[in-house]
Amino acid sequence: MILAFYGAGAMGREFKYVADETGEWAEMVFIDDHAANESLLGCPVIGFQAFRKHYSPEDTRFVITIGEPKFRREAFERMKEAGYQGARLVHPSAYISPDAEVGEGAVIGPGVFIGSLAKIGNDFYAAKGAAIGHDAIIRNHTRVGVGAFVGGHTVIGENAFIGSGAMLKDRILIGDYSVVAIGSAVFSDVADNTTVMGNPARITNEGGQGLLYAPSRMAAEQEAQEAEPESGGGEAAQNISPERVAELYWEVFSGCFDGIDFNPVSFRFHDDGWDSIAQMNLICRLEETFRISFKGRETMKINSYRTGLDFVLKKIEESGNKT
Repeated sequence: MILAFYGAGAMGREFKYVADETGEWAEMVFIDDHAANESLLGCPVIGFQAFRKHYSPEDTRFVITIGEPKFRREAFERMKEAGYQGARLVHPSAYISPDAEVGEGAVIGPGVFIGSLAKIGNDFYAAKGAAIGHDAIIRNHTRVGVGAFVGGHTVIGENAFIGSGAMLKDRILIGDYSVVAIGSAVFSDVADNTTVMGNPARITNEGGQGLLYAPSRMAAEQEAQEAEPESGGGEAAQNISPERVAELYWEVFSGCFDGIDFNPVSFRFHDDGWDSIAQMNLICRLEETFRISFKGRETMKINSYRTGLDFVLKKIEESGNKT
């Protein structure tokens, strides 16, 4: 049987290593329409249409290797509509209770524990050392981070994200498209489209469109359609100076990382001490402030304060706004 990884990024590499440990797959392939290379870890990388021509649904199973829960869902549905069936990729060191249910397309990482009568949906990913309590219910397209704990009888909705080291009390409800930040302790229900952070967890964002890393293209297009033609959007559409852009950028930047010890000139997104929720908030707030849209991979270009400011100025200029 052939295993297809939909997405040739960092998560794709991690899932490939899990698949290697199982020893179940005769061949593996990555699907990515925008990959820079034609191979990854010794496997071919091809676009979706080419994949359909060369790999039949009868001989191929798939897992989604895209980090953003919303886009995971879109890719999963695309594969299902094309007739493919999701794999169940389980690391040999994981434990799944015999009476637990795990949906198709699920990836269970090293050392994961899934308790008795737990019900896990499709396209689920549990990273290393995560623990899912007995009778818990986790719906489709949800991710649980490294070392996170989900209490017994707790219900997690669709397209949710539970950050690394988070602790969820038993018998609570986590809504659809919600985010529990890294290391948070959650003692009560979390509504749909809500981000919570801290111990005890507190709401930091509501109505976030269910996006973990960056707003969707659909949201950006809708915002552009709703903007008045003569203004083009918010303050960035006005004739403001580069100095004013820099001032607004600093307000957004420093507000997202309040209380975190960092050097604003040399920061990197994945350095120790950085919080992924703060990163997400930075991108979302920059878009709201300047009425510009970042694509998912563009966010990685913001790898320092200086390059981030330069990138915002460039995006404003490209949108036709004079500064």
